[in-house]
Amino acid sequence: MIRGILARAAAGAALVCAATVVAPTPASAVGTTGVRRVIDGFSINQGWRVDRHLRILADITGDGRADIVGFGGDGVTTAVSNGDGTFTLVFEASHDFGFDQGWRIPTNPRFVTDVTGDGRADIVGIGNNAVMVAVALGNGGFAAPLTIGNGFLPGSSYFMADVNADNRADLYRVSQGRVDIAVALGNGSFAAPILATTEFSFPFAFDTPKVQDVTGDRRAEFLAFSVSGPIHIRSTSPRTDGTYPLSHSAQPNVASTPQLMDTFADITGDGRADIVAFGQTEAESHSAVSIGGGNFRDFAVASDGFGAGSGWNRQHPRQVIDLNADGRADIVGFGIQGVWIALSNGNGTFAPGQLLVGDLGSDQGWNVDQHVRVAADITGDGRADMVGFGAAGVYTAVTTP
Repeated sequence: MIRGILARAAAGAALVCAATVVAPTPASAVGTTGVRRVIDGFSINQGWRVDRHLRILADITGDGRADIVGFGGDGVTTAVSNGDGTFTLVFEASHDFGFDQGWRIPTNPRFVTDVTGDGRADIVGIGNNAVMVAVALGNGGFAAPLTIGNGFLPGSSYFMADVNADNRADLYRVSQGRVDIAVALGNGSFAAPILATTEFSFPFAFDTPKVQDVTGDRRAEFLAFSVSGPIHIRSTSPRTDGTYPLSHSAQPNVASTPQLMDTFADITGDGRADIVAFGQTEAESHSAVSIGGGNFRDFAVASDGFGAGSGWNRQHPRQVIDLNADGRADIVGFGIQGVWIALSNGNGTFAPGQLLVGDLGSDQGWNVDQHVRVAADITGDGRADMVGFGAAGVYTAVTTP
């Protein structure tokens, strides 16, 4: 993935941008309560399959704790977090959005995000004939789905993000470079789509879209990446009406950047999303720190691990999420021996990797073709915890100081 940057400083070294050196900041320690099975549901033994049934962690009650939302065979099943790493009994939340109703992965994207601004995540699904929205009721259930006939149908790329800083997620459709946005109205419905930009339409060379707040103003920027040769990044910030002006080049140096982007997360704690890329062939991971105005530093080595060259591959999910409640996103990876983490130094680099828990790894029988593993804050303390959907049920490992 990364070309021409292996000679850069190893992880943990100060990140250099022009003449400014940003020193690392020590991170708070992280521990765990250990892995335990908390629910006998959402698992292979109950008929759940990775290729058919989505399982998502999101706060659907508004208490700051992530709950389980499962898109199963006959609809949506939920389990509400108790705050201690366990969940309530399974709740049959909706008899729609499921495999038996014709919803498929990946042709029918389903999002669990707040479209009303009440702090509770709702369901938005791109159905075969219309967009469907089910508003969270606050008790683990959802209201009857609304049908939104806005012309958004399968076959395009979809994103959800807040374009106007009203705390409601809006719906983006990207088709052949054209970007249309349906703004959330606050009642579970959306306004008619507006044309946001056509700048990235063919034959424009930028072909991989992303939507993230990289300026810290709570409004989502639109970023486009060229994946042919060394990657070029262009970004543009939204106007107040939800449209986007012409973009600009987002990096000063494009000669040594990676071929693919992996994830966005705020790894410095300044409120702006940065880019973290895991090595496709080499051992290292790399970061491009947001410096404001929709711009990024050039990519630099951020960690000496979590890349393919150190044994990480598609069987090993990796996330970038805050593990110690310091406002900076850290690396968590479900590896061979178990769950590995690397805490953010606050300057675009990460501390050396450490084994957090010797479970939920491939040595313990977990694999991506049968099991879902994610990190999410299920206790409400600001620390991401580990959640695994295994053969016999749901397993959790609560993160502690």
